[in-house]
Amino acid sequence: MGVSVVFWSPVPGQTGNTTNLIAVAALLGLEYSARMLLLGHLQSRRAVIEQAFLKWRSQAGGEPAFTADSGIDALARLAQNRKLTSEMIRDYTLPLLKDRLDLLPGSNKADKTFIPGMKEVLLPLLDTARRYYDLTLIDGGSGFGSGWTQALLENADLVVVSLNQNHFVLERYFQQQEEFLIGKKLVLVVGQYDRYSQHTAKNIARKHKASVPLYPVPHHAGFMDASQEGRAIEFMFRNRSVPGDHENHFFMQCVRMLAQAVIERAGLNKPFFGGKGE
Repeated sequence: MGVSVVFWSPVPGQTGNTTNLIAVAALLGLEYSARMLLLGHLQSRRAVIEQAFLKWRSQAGGEPAFTADSGIDALARLAQNRKLTSEMIRDYTLPLLKDRLDLLPGSNKADKTFIPGMKEVLLPLLDTARRYYDLTLIDGGSGFGSGWTQALLENADLVVVSLNQNHFVLERYFQQQEEFLIGKKLVLVVGQYDRYSQHTAKNIARKHKASVPLYPVPHHAGFMDASQEGRAIEFMFRNRSVPGDHENHFFMQCVRMLAQAVIERAGLNKPFFGGKGE
């Protein structure tokens, strides 16, 4: 049985949660042998996470166009009719890296239509995905009030919590942790990280007596530009082995440490490719 990993932030738009997921998914796909499924913001067909990869797929010989026979909508119909099997899921995805990373496109439907219709089939669908994929990576969004987000978090085997160096965000998280995170396996990320701030990851962990390590992921304009142009995998591929004095080294080092933490916490210590192609 595979593992469901949800990337989530207690606050919207401040922690780089989706960027953290995009970076980790791209690097895991390049360097680990686990079979992975990537789910973006399921209600939005034009989600940032999908745009980050589509150009790469098109260059690899595929067509980025969505159809009624691909994505979450098609799988939801199969699940509602109790016809969905684990082997079928891959047929409705966009393959990003052969046999390692598939992307499940989001819905064509408006949020107000899509979310109620998914209530009964979301968890069975994710359970079915677990039976085929080693790792299912999900953008769980942000905040505490959404029933959709809570359902994803409650079903997750591992939650990657995206924080930042904002004092108020940190105080709220460490002092008022929500009930649906209690007992969950966690990985903590300090996104949009500035390594020259006095609020370093080590200082944050010490001050708040964090029970698990904090992994910094800095803001990186080059990677942000690449993601907006559909070149997230290409960026990671080109920068996997940059030397220590390269401008992208710190960013790549941080993403790699986070990716390794996700794999280890998920219990999937698969062979590491170490930058070598198949």
